[in-house]
Amino acid sequence: MSFKANEKGGAAAVAVMIVIIILAVGSAVMAVSGKGTVESNKNVPLIEDSREDSSQEEPSSAEPEPEPEPEPEPEPEKLMAYPEKSLNYKDIDIDILTTDYGVLINTDSNAILAGKNYDKKIYPASLTKVMTLLVAVENMDDFSRTYTFKSDIIDPLISENASRAGFEAGEKVTYDDLLYASILVSGADATSALADAVAGSEKDFVALMNQKADELGLTSTHFMNSSGLHNKKHYSTCQDLAMIVEYAMQNEKCREILTAAQFVTSKTEQHPDGITLNSILAGRLNGYYIEGGGDIVGGKTGFTDESGYSLATIAQKDDKNYVCVTVKSSDEWKSIEDNIAIYEHYLPQTPAEE
Repeated sequence: MSFKANEKGGAAAVAVMIVIIILAVGSAVMAVSGKGTVESNKNVPLIEDSREDSSQEEPSSAEPEPEPEPEPEPEPEKLMAYPEKSLNYKDIDIDILTTDYGVLINTDSNAILAGKNYDKKIYPASLTKVMTLLVAVENMDDFSRTYTFKSDIIDPLISENASRAGFEAGEKVTYDDLLYASILVSGADATSALADAVAGSEKDFVALMNQKADELGLTSTHFMNSSGLHNKKHYSTCQDLAMIVEYAMQNEKCREILTAAQFVTSKTEQHPDGITLNSILAGRLNGYYIEGGGDIVGGKTGFTDESGYSLATIAQKDDKNYVCVTVKSSDEWKSIEDNIAIYEHYLPQTPAEE
């Protein structure tokens, strides 16, 4: 009896233990799997709810600030300043004058002593070649280098009846020969060769001439060729031309050529003795002088039908330097006389009178 009663009690106890174990395991599984009571999770925020939803952001209504505009680069300073009228400035009024365009400048004080329509546009003719000389010299590093003439340089000048020094196709000459020939005898063959030698073409060389005019600060000058052949877009003023001469005289090589009376070119097969270049200006000045003192030491002549006879001269008096430019004189001798008359009437008699 006692044996059976104990057997039933033990079985019950075992059953109770199994139920407890099952309940315990179930609770553990629920805890691990996150399945707790609703209350236990009610106040716990979801991770997704705690993040900002960037896709729901309102776009900003403010426009981006504009980029500040870069400040313009300052204009490069010009190499020259236009001369101003001197305290004793006079309008040119001379009965015997054949020109209506002229200016006399003291280049030391940068003052205009006398003038007549000096800021009016005119055709500069061969006075252009002073700028050609200046640009060529500034772009050469060896004046003994040689250049060989081609027929396409010579032939057009012959057909245009342009003034020439006399170089021939196939002739090899130095840069020095070309420089002197362009000024002393106003050779268009020399200026065309300089343009070709320096820039490779007339067009590119003329671009350098206009660039130089801009650097000098000239506002009324524009070039279309290197020799001064007539073109409506090829113009300057007496004042601008005087400033070009003044600036060229500051260059040692240019000054040497502008004041030369004669030069002999290299000996070549075409010219075994070279070509003797006698300054046109020096020849015309022979026998003339400035009454009251002063010496004309150099310059450049010019002529086209449209410009008449033009002349730029460089004079010295009492250790001061002057430039006179006249345009549209009636003939080559009157251009000399017009220049000299301006010097005689308007050069200061003493330095104190300026």
